[in-house]
Amino acid sequence: MPLPDSKAILLTNFKSAYQKLDAEFDAVNLENERKGEIGDGISCCDVIAYQLGWGKLLMGWEKIELSGQLAEMPAPGFKWNQLGELANSFYREHENRSLQDLRKEFFDLYQSLIKWINTLSEKQLFEPRQCQWTGNKWARVKWIQINTIAPYQSARTKVRRWKRQAGIL
Repeated sequence: MPLPDSKAILLTNFKSAYQKLDAEFDAVNLENERKGEIGDGISCCDVIAYQLGWGKLLMGWEKIELSGQLAEMPAPGFKWNQLGELANSFYREHENRSLQDLRKEFFDLYQSLIKWINTLSEKQLFEPRQCQWTGNKWARVKWIQINTIAPYQSARTKVRRWKRQAGIL
């Protein structure tokens, strides 16, 4: 998927990806929300936990830099070759929460991300080297896309496939 080339398109793509993923969970009942039958044995709750984890990291990198510190990426205690373990930490963090509760937090995070994106100028969004945590090659827009829009779309595909197989669609 090509990167958006304006803040308006970024926000449209982000809102659409969020709304489509979140809507997939409308038909999921309590009995099915923790069934680990979606790609790689994850549940609907795990899908949301993963999105929460990466969205919070994204916001956290920005917050840490604004406080004058250097963000430890991808997360404290994890290296880039440990993304599977990082994902598992997101699942464990939220393992006792309901899908309804996770969706509420996902909505709140979505709103926070929208507010944050709206505070950034086109230059801050689309030009590399605007902050330390994005590195020298990528602009914030790339990090936003790979940590929200792209995984939301991928997760939606997996959830839809599972719902079809489970007879939920």
